[in-house]
Amino acid sequence: MGRTFTVTGGRRAVDYLLETHLTLVPTPGGRTALAFPEDVEIHPNMFLKTMLEAGVPLDHPFTHEGRRRTLREVLDGARTLFRPTQVAGSPNMLPWSMIAFARTTTPLKARWTNGWGEAVDFDPVVEAALGLMEQGSLPLMHAMREGQPLASKAPVHAFTCGGMHMLYALLTTMDAGYRGRDRLERTRRQVDLLLWRMTADIELMGRFFDERPPPVGRHWFELDAKLKLYGHAEECLALATRHGLVTLTAAQQAQRREATVALRGMLEEMEKKTLREARALHSELYRQLVGDACHARHGLTFA
Repeated sequence: MGRTFTVTGGRRAVDYLLETHLTLVPTPGGRTALAFPEDVEIHPNMFLKTMLEAGVPLDHPFTHEGRRRTLREVLDGARTLFRPTQVAGSPNMLPWSMIAFARTTTPLKARWTNGWGEAVDFDPVVEAALGLMEQGSLPLMHAMREGQPLASKAPVHAFTCGGMHMLYALLTTMDAGYRGRDRLERTRRQVDLLLWRMTADIELMGRFFDERPPPVGRHWFELDAKLKLYGHAEECLALATRHGLVTLTAAQQAQRREATVALRGMLEEMEKKTLREARALHSELYRQLVGDACHARHGLTFA
């Protein structure tokens, strides 16, 4: 979603979201914070993160309930509502906030007080997130090191989009300087694992579909599973390589090129077909296909 992207009628999508869906959330002490409600935003700070990545500046102005505001006030609201004790252990709530804060907060100023008067130190949050990723990926890491096929899902597969958002968030924080003593090297091992998963997870998907009665519309479900993996993986790899966080081996580069060819083929296939069939088949499948295609295109055009 670029800064100038428009919705029906020519209104900028950024302004539509900020002026239509943003709300004032009460905090202790009788104060309020600007935020998107849970029924609008699936993951905390998902829209804020996306706007920042799209290049929307913090001084971007908009009108909310008759008052002139800026995106910086949305960021301030995110900091006010952020409670590490409630989200640091949740891989499905944390990544988007991590990206938003890493892009706007230097390691030298990574401490603030939230709306409950609690001290927030962002650096330990990054460490906790990396620990979640490592723990959730442990069975996969063992299989990779032992040269064994992936027998079943690991805890990380239950993370949003198989943990790809968490890895992308970790890479963003590494790029912003939150590297601690050994975090960059540990994150690089997760990138190595990601490349291994691009084969192992595909094989696991194939066995999953083959061992069950063919569902109606199997093609669409299998297409989205592969699109989700390859598209999110390319986002992570594009960020990691273009920002110099990792150096891929020749074999890994070849593997990435092969996956990229497959990913482009999936997108071309979707362009040739209408998604009306998928939408009629399963509304959530349709939404996943659209979202995963966006992630894929973002990875392929990463700047």
